Amino acid sequence: MDWFEEWFDSPLYEKLYANRDEEEAAQLIELLEETLSLQQCSKILDLGCGRGRHSINLSKKGYQVTGIDLSKQAIATAREKARAEGIDNIRFKVRDMRDPLPETFDAVVNLFTTFGYFKSDTENASVFDSVRQMLVPGGIFVLDYLNATRVRTAIRSSEEGSFHGIHYTIRRYIKDNAVFKEIEFSGDRIDGSKNYAERVKLYTRSWFEREMGKRNLTIDHTYGDYQGSDFDPESSDRLLIISHLKEGSVK
Repeated sequence: MDWFEEWFDSPLYEKLYANRDEEEAAQLIELLEETLSLQQCSKILDLGCGRGRHSINLSKKGYQVTGIDLSKQAIATAREKARAEGIDNIRFKVRDMRDPLPETFDAVVNLFTTFGYFKSDTENASVFDSVRQMLVPGGIFVLDYLNATRVRTAIRSSEEGSFHGIHYTIRRYIKDNAVFKEIEFSGDRIDGSKNYAERVKLYTRSWFEREMGKRNLTIDHTYGDYQGSDFDPESSDRLLIISHLKEGSVK
């Protein structure tokens, strides 16, 4: 079993990341709205949608949104959140991002570093094959990823904290061109301890440019944060890539 199949379905995942910033998610969607030439009725696929933060924000803007994620727990939570907010123009499906849906979209978004989870470069690059199949000619692909160069120079090696009587420690390190995060949970509410791990391959802009270019995905702009600053490999927090599928591309 891959690390993300076990970790993303764990109830401890939801507890650890319960306070992820909804305002930040809304800010990213506002930037994309300002940047992308999408009509309100545009069909958008949220590739690796997680618990649905970005999908729901896009749906509130009037877009026809489909969110897919491999985690059954994530999709169940996303559906619950949409129902709680009375949103019905949204679909969530359990699906591997390497397995394209049998339909096309005006835009595909892959947000909050939901990329680089697979062991090999070939597997990770195959996600672009899936994206290419699901985009209409001229369609937009947005990839929101970490800045690998900055991660290498500014990695925070350890941290710890607690919530609801559960203690956690996190250790981070870089190995085999990937950043690893090892998480251990302990406390009275846990039988012994629970250990999970995250691993994300570290890719630079040039890798994305090369691999996306092979699939006729052309990079139009790169931002370095959710405020729309230009990307600086030395200092930017994010690598936010805006691209499109060349018109006339053969699928």
